[in-house]
Amino acid sequence: MKIKIILISVLLAFSLCSCQDGQKTIKTEIDYSKLGLPDVGMDWSGEDLQKALTVLKEIKKTDTFSLPRVKDGKTSVVFKKIMNSLPTVSTSDTTNLLDQFGNLKEFNKALPDLFVLYAGASEKENSFYSTEATEILKRVIQETTNGSDLFYNHYVTEENEFKDIAERKEKLNSGTFKVFNGSLNINDPSTKFHPKDKLSLAETISKNLKKVWENLSNEQRTGLLKRINYFSENSDSPGVRGVFASLAEDLEKSKLQ
Repeated sequence: MKIKIILISVLLAFSLCSCQDGQKTIKTEIDYSKLGLPDVGMDWSGEDLQKALTVLKEIKKTDTFSLPRVKDGKTSVVFKKIMNSLPTVSTSDTTNLLDQFGNLKEFNKALPDLFVLYAGASEKENSFYSTEATEILKRVIQETTNGSDLFYNHYVTEENEFKDIAERKEKLNSGTFKVFNGSLNINDPSTKFHPKDKLSLAETISKNLKKVWENLSNEQRTGLLKRINYFSENSDSPGVRGVFASLAEDLEKSKLQ
């Protein structure tokens, strides 16, 4: 159940740097299949997904701006294939909880490679892959929320059978906190992510944080609420400020109930 995505906070922290580099944003045409990418027209296994990520990491070493993108007419199918091939946590499958938790574990295993690809360490990369990084983060938030939902609403109903239930809760909550806390970094005014992507991510954070809020510790909730209030006043996007102002109000109300 341990969610191994502290990397999100680390990688997103890099995006807060204001350093400039001399790298030019030049995208060349690449035939991914000739470099070993599995056939996107076929169903991908876990091994196929890992192979695809490995191929793309090799490409990025020599051509930073030639990775698949959401809105690129020639490469969007590859990005969508990767996202659709990631394991999914289904909240409707409450009879096979261990299978769903296994899916969450496998999903988390793919995250380091995904963030190496799309969570850039430079302003130009952040801007170029803004939508892709945001889509990945939104998916991380959704899968994390689904895992928390299954755990608290179904798994812990049998907590008397598990002597280490408190430890499991602590590990799950720690991972959940890191996901939301790390995702908030994109909304920092100094980042070069696109305004529409910041807004889309803020809306995803708002929708899902409400679902897991009561599961988090007081310390975790206090930390997140402090940052949400900050961005409700200091985000460079009026839309983001509005989303977080409304979210902060809702979370404050929940404390009074």
